[in-house]
Amino acid sequence: MRYFNVGNYQVSIVLLLMIAVSSTVALGATYYLWTQRTIIISVDEPLSITVLPSSVHFHPGENQTLAITVQNSATANYSILLAFTLNDTDYQQSYVQFSNYTYNIVPGVNDIVAWVSVAGDAPSGWHELTVDFYRQ
Repeated sequence: MRYFNVGNYQVSIVLLLMIAVSSTVALGATYYLWTQRTIIISVDEPLSITVLPSSVHFHPGENQTLAITVQNSATANYSILLAFTLNDTDYQQSYVQFSNYTYNIVPGVNDIVAWVSVAGDAPSGWHELTVDFYRQ
């Protein structure tokens, strides 16, 4: 018997089995669709230089300090090395030295001090100084 009657209609047993199996598979797939979620994660740089002097004036042969504030938004401690770059590489290599300290940065606001030294025979001029850091 491949069919059975429902009122005036003949219904295939094979068709009913296929509907039952596909419904079970669809229900199972729907279950897994709702159990799995995908989210986006972002790993942000926790450190930023928030305060830096807007300009520093000194004469050849002088040494000046730079008060720099670094904000640590994370809960971890970091060690950083400051990187100083003048817009005139030849001038920097010939006449200017910068501190080369490693700073321990704790969570929150960190006030650190670096220095710049200009050789006594350096010509006068205006230069742009970029301060960046590298986490170690």
